[in-house]
Amino acid sequence: MPNRSNNIRLTVSGFAVLLSLLLLQSGTARAISVGQLDNFEDGTLQDWRMGIPSVTTSFMKNITDGGPAGVGDSYLEVTADSTVSAGGSRLTFFNRLQWTGDYTAAGITAIAMDLKNFNPSEALNMRLAINGGFGPSSGMTGGVFTSAASISLDSGSGWTRAVFSLLPGDLIPISGGVGGNTTGNDVQATLANVLELRLLNSASPDWSGLRTTATLGVDNIHAVPLPPALALFGSGLVVLLPRRRKQNHQT
Repeated sequence: MPNRSNNIRLTVSGFAVLLSLLLLQSGTARAISVGQLDNFEDGTLQDWRMGIPSVTTSFMKNITDGGPAGVGDSYLEVTADSTVSAGGSRLTFFNRLQWTGDYTAAGITAIAMDLKNFNPSEALNMRLAINGGFGPSSGMTGGVFTSAASISLDSGSGWTRAVFSLLPGDLIPISGGVGGNTTGNDVQATLANVLELRLLNSASPDWSGLRTTATLGVDNIHAVPLPPALALFGSGLVVLLPRRRKQNHQT
């Protein structure tokens, strides 16, 4: 007869191995680090989304030419149409995969990127926002925060290098998240457990963004430590820098 105790031990052992693999994969997905880069050279959206798949497919594209480095430089194109009633009416998009994790432990104090406003007649005001909890039932109490200041992109602007500070003093609490019921209450807790990074167009601090008709180019989203000299400035810091040469690899 088969040894029933041995079968039980094998089953438990197999479960332990599977659990270890799942935890390892989860840890890898959440291991954000300084230098992390989304440059869209792989031809994908690199897990940036606007909502459900059909909305993302309709309003977000990988464009294979015309990025900050010129010919052959891919970038992410995000559009919005204020006339639609469902998703896609706001220039708001997010990432819940490689941009999650403990920003404090990783030493990440800013997110840099290249932005371009393709709209010929309307300026955009881009903000960065983070969520450290998806509602009261999640058990995560950090909540939702956004950059105190926005970066204004003039209509028809060229590529602009922007740095959004993630220093606690440069982030302010807002209400948002799933069901709009997550309010920022502990910025340190959110930075230590970011579950979502998003970009949005809004003249005032917000989570959802404004309804608009516009097209935005995004490239070289880069996790960086804020230079010490810049960290001395006041709250709401958003910095414009000369563009750096395109990096053709992902850290």
